[in-house]
Amino acid sequence: MKKTVFSFLFFFMLLSGAKIAVAQSFNGGLIAGATFCQVDGDKYFGYNKLGFTAGGYVNLPIANHFALQMELKYTQMGAKSSIKEAELPTYGQYKLVLHYAEIPLMLRYDFGHFTVYGKSLDFLSLEAGFSLDFLLKYYGEMGSQQFWKFNFFSVSGNFGLHFALSDHWGLGARMMYSITPMQTNPTPQWFFNHAYNKVIQATVTYNINSPVR
Repeated sequence: MKKTVFSFLFFFMLLSGAKIAVAQSFNGGLIAGATFCQVDGDKYFGYNKLGFTAGGYVNLPIANHFALQMELKYTQMGAKSSIKEAELPTYGQYKLVLHYAEIPLMLRYDFGHFTVYGKSLDFLSLEAGFSLDFLLKYYGEMGSQQFWKFNFFSVSGNFGLHFALSDHWGLGARMMYSITPMQTNPTPQWFFNHAYNKVIQATVTYNINSPVR
């Protein structure tokens, strides 16, 4: 089931990119980088879980300084106890690895009309949007942490910055936070007894076929 969904999403991404390529000028490229993760709702704190993300994107200019961007990525999320927490008897060692197919839909705004000391800020873009997250599989070492039911589908809010180093290479920094729970207690109570992904992404982007940033 999950493999079928992932295949469908990948096909949809390719099809969307092909339609945009035919219709008008667009941007397309690759993304890869690191994720620094934790889960709000467990009793552990800190971005101790290191993972990675990789995939591709299409970017369509829609107005002066505005563009829509759609991505398809594999993204690793989760949580991990710190050394100090693992040594506490009430906490114990804890590790959770979550594997997601992630589809971010972002609105990007570039600062090209701003200048600092006569230099345009066209290399800097602000981005905001949401992502559709599909859980492919997970792995956990519980310690004293109780694993609740993991949700196959969740939605995350995204906010970040992108720095264009050249026409092809760039750096990105993005904050993700679950809008809907990624994990639910059998007896949920609104925000309480839920768990939410909280992730910082640091990425490198390669722009394949257009100098548009």
